Amino acid sequence: MIIGVFRKHIVCALVLSVASASTALAQARTDDERQSSQRQSGDRSTGERDETERRTIGTVTSMGRGSIVIRTDQDTYLVYEVTPQTVRARVVEPGARVSVLSLTSDIDPAPRALAINVLPRPQGLGAPSAETVQAEPAVPQRVQQLTTQIERQARRYRAGVQGGIALDPELITLDGFATFGPFFSRNLNVRPNVEFAFGELTTLIGIHFDALYTLPGVTRSIRWAPYVGAGPSFTFSHRGFEETDVIGDDVSRFNFDDYAWHNGVNFIVGARNPNGVFFEMKSTAWGAANVRMLGGFEF
Repeated sequence: MIIGVFRKHIVCALVLSVASASTALAQARTDDERQSSQRQSGDRSTGERDETERRTIGTVTSMGRGSIVIRTDQDTYLVYEVTPQTVRARVVEPGARVSVLSLTSDIDPAPRALAINVLPRPQGLGAPSAETVQAEPAVPQRVQQLTTQIERQARRYRAGVQGGIALDPELITLDGFATFGPFFSRNLNVRPNVEFAFGELTTLIGIHFDALYTLPGVTRSIRWAPYVGAGPSFTFSHRGFEETDVIGDDVSRFNFDDYAWHNGVNFIVGARNPNGVFFEMKSTAWGAANVRMLGGFEF
C-alpha cells in the first residue's frame, strides 16, 4: 500500500512537471512571436514613414512667422508653411542652406514643414558675391502672393469690417470685428464683433462672440474655403415710431431708456478667399434679427 501511495505521488509530480514545462515553453514561444511581430511592425512603420516623407534641399530666400521660401538647385521656388509644431534646430536666416521635411501626401501649394535643418556650407565656398546676389532670379509673383496669404493667416490677431442686410426685421448692418487664433487646431478661430444696425423702425446694437471652423481638407488651391461657426449673441434694440424720441425737429435713435434686450445663439455658414474677402449667412436663434446676409474683408 505504501509503495502504491508513493507511486501515485511520483506520477502526480511528473504530470505537474510536464504541465509546467509545457506552459513555460508555450509562454516563451508567445513572447518570441510577440517580439518578432513588434520588430516586423517597427520595421514596417519605419519603411512607411520613410516612404511618406519628402526631403527638399535649397537656399532660404525669405523666412516669416508662418512661412519659408527656398530656392532649389534647379532655380525652383517652393513655399512651406511653418507652424509651432515645425522642428527647427536653430534660427533660420535668409541665405542659409536648409533641408525641409514634408509629407508626400501634402499636395497643398504650400505644404506644411515638419522639420527644417540647417546644412553646413560646402567646403571651399565662401559668402556669395554681390554679382551672384544680383544675378539671382526674381521671386515669382505667384510665390509672393502665396507667402502673403500664409503670413496673413499666421497672425494671431487680425481685424476687419463687414456689412450687409438683416431680415425680420429689415435692417442695414455694419460690423467691426477682430479675429484671434488659431486655437487648439489650425482651423479654429475666435471672432468677437460689435454690430450696429438700423432700419425704418428699428435701431440695434449687438455684441457677438463667434467661433469659426474652416472645414478640414481644404487646400490653398481652392479659391473659396468653406467654414461654419457658432456663438452667443447679445443685442438690445429700440423699435417702433411710438418709441422714438423727438428733440426739437431732430429724431433721436439712440435713446435706449425703453429698449428690448435679446440673448441668442448665432449659426454661421460662409466662404473665405485667401486674400481676405468673405461672404457668410448668419442666423440667430432667439435674437432681435433672425437672418443676416453679410460680406466683409479681413486685413
